[in-house]
Amino acid sequence: MKHLLKETWLIPICFGLIYFVWGSTYLANWYAIQDIPPLLMSGSRFAIAGILLFGLSKLFGGSKTTPAQWKNAAKLGIMFLAIGTGGMVWSEQFISSGMVALMASIQPLFILLLMWQLYGKLPNLSGIIGTLLGIVGMSFLVGQDQFIGGSKTLLGLGIIFISILSWGIASVKLSKMDMPDNKLQSAAIQMLTGGGVLLLVSLLSGEAFRFQWANVTERGGWSWVYLVFFGSVISFSAFNYLLVKSTPDKVATANYINPVVAMFLGWFLANEIITGQSVVAALLMLTGVVLIKTKIPFLEKRSLFKRPNPTPDLMGFMPIGAIKVVDVQPVVSNAIARIWHGSTPSNMTEEYVSLAKSNCVANCTATPGNLGVTFFHETEGDVTRHTFISYWKDMEAVKRFAGEDFQKPRFFTGEERFLMESDELVEHKQF
Repeated sequence: MKHLLKETWLIPICFGLIYFVWGSTYLANWYAIQDIPPLLMSGSRFAIAGILLFGLSKLFGGSKTTPAQWKNAAKLGIMFLAIGTGGMVWSEQFISSGMVALMASIQPLFILLLMWQLYGKLPNLSGIIGTLLGIVGMSFLVGQDQFIGGSKTLLGLGIIFISILSWGIASVKLSKMDMPDNKLQSAAIQMLTGGGVLLLVSLLSGEAFRFQWANVTERGGWSWVYLVFFGSVISFSAFNYLLVKSTPDKVATANYINPVVAMFLGWFLANEIITGQSVVAALLMLTGVVLIKTKIPFLEKRSLFKRPNPTPDLMGFMPIGAIKVVDVQPVVSNAIARIWHGSTPSNMTEEYVSLAKSNCVANCTATPGNLGVTFFHETEGDVTRHTFISYWKDMEAVKRFAGEDFQKPRFFTGEERFLMESDELVEHKQF
């Protein structure tokens, strides 16, 4: 009972943190860079937060991390924090904090377009409408005199788009890599790496040598402290807690709240101007983001892109080298996706894929009730990870292929000698 009571209070508190604290960091960043050079400010913030998070991860029993996991987390740290967040903060020298937050909210549009371009994941109808609204809204926003009136503002806009693109690419291509099991440890590595890169660039560019302790006001100093403890350590811990205790779609609602909080605080505390055109742009862009991230049943029923193969929804992405065999049968409601994962040595990938195509794929598609197959693999170092998804009309069709013990994988002659590891049980999802 005490545990349930604790969660009843803790979950809304954590949502409040990611809504309002993260929304307030845009103004806190602006306050801080008035006294501390932006790259130095962001780099020191992330480096200190990384040290604190790493200590917390060890205190709570952080797991052993492999060199490959360190490398992968470091890549994310550079793209998410050094280029992504660091670029955003740097641009606040020329663009108001509320406008930067609003532009950052369009990140889901970039991810949708990247998924379409890189992996052929066609957006649904609501996604297409959301993309168009986002583009129109962004045109309204950057078409104002305040954005086209000077070269520094245009430079700031360019850096913002590079930052958003870096976040998008990292989200699409790198986030599926092997990462440390302990989320605090993973975040610590990312912050240490991202902060370290920003500090190095600050030193090499000479920016760090412009810093003088005497110029740090009380407001700037406390803003930096706020960013370290509340913006990084506490809010990020709340974010990870919600990923476990809530659902990703609910956590993602922070994308809608953060810009509103940032714009209001910028107007109320820093006298930032919010024009009528900015308000229209904000409404268009945020509505677009909602449509991109939310499936609207009314629109989905009429989507021209609806298809029986739901791989993007099940896996998030599809590598370019995927083998995809999908029947042209009409969509069947309550169909079943059968998902299996395994791995082989990378030097045996081609041989194993050839065997799987001739046996697994051929047998699946020949079984009555099969709607299609997607089989793909990713190689990282000496290991290749395979995912095999088959689509079925109903559970009876699954049993025709896998037998009565359908929860276990079905292996074909010669297959097991390639496998380093395999799921003991196959996952079945209804869609």
